[in-house]
Amino acid sequence: MKKIAFLIFASLIFLLNSCKDEAAVYEGQSYLHFNKGVSSDAAVTGGTGSNTVNIEFGTITPVSGASQVKLVVDTSVSTAVEGTDFQIINQNTTVNAGEIGGKFQVKLLESGATLTPKLIVFKLQSSSIPNATFDQTYILTYKKVCPSALAGSYQYSTVNAFTPDGGSTTVPGPLTGSVVFTEVSAGVYAISDSSFGAFAFFPGYAATSTGVRIADVCGKLSFTTANQYGDTFTISNVVVNGNKLTFKWTTSYGETATTTLTKSNGNWPALY
Repeated sequence: MKKIAFLIFASLIFLLNSCKDEAAVYEGQSYLHFNKGVSSDAAVTGGTGSNTVNIEFGTITPVSGASQVKLVVDTSVSTAVEGTDFQIINQNTTVNAGEIGGKFQVKLLESGATLTPKLIVFKLQSSSIPNATFDQTYILTYKKVCPSALAGSYQYSTVNAFTPDGGSTTVPGPLTGSVVFTEVSAGVYAISDSSFGAFAFFPGYAATSTGVRIADVCGKLSFTTANQYGDTFTISNVVVNGNKLTFKWTTSYGETATTTLTKSNGNWPALY
């Protein structure tokens, strides 16, 4: 009986000591760390001028007194330049007694944004709060994005359509009709006939070229995916003149033509 009582007593002592040790960890110093781990993606929409993002940080326990925390840029690995590509609105912030963190605001500038993502690497710095051993790097990647509104039905006029098949057939044109752009994802549109009437006049061809999409990336046009024959398209000589968009298209097989698309409800945006 004594043995059992002693074992129970010893177990209680062990549990109490364990609880004390665990509490000591959380009642220790307020170590600094980023709240969202190591990375975050952002974007600047064309025409907005800028985009402000929040970078949150925390402390393991509430601080005992007011402490200054600074957000610093690791210029050795960042590809974006402070003052040109972005601005830190509040580089220094105060964590008051009893609080467990705060946030910084960073303004991403459209003037410095590009279609290729840029990288900013941030670190935390404080003279009164030590850094934790985790989440000490915040990687922010951002790029420029633009709204696109090319969906619709357009009248086409295609000239100088050429195919290397059928004895190198050339159809002077103009070939006329209508084509539909249907948005399938942001800035990407399916084309009802990417030959813009030419295939219907090429010997042995299907009436239309299907499967090709056109992408609008901040005004830059490009064809994506292949048609039913597995051929890809490229675009060149893009010219906008009011409600008329003219370009030359060429396939990987060798077909080519120049097409003009006419809008019936206003002018085309600036495209190239």
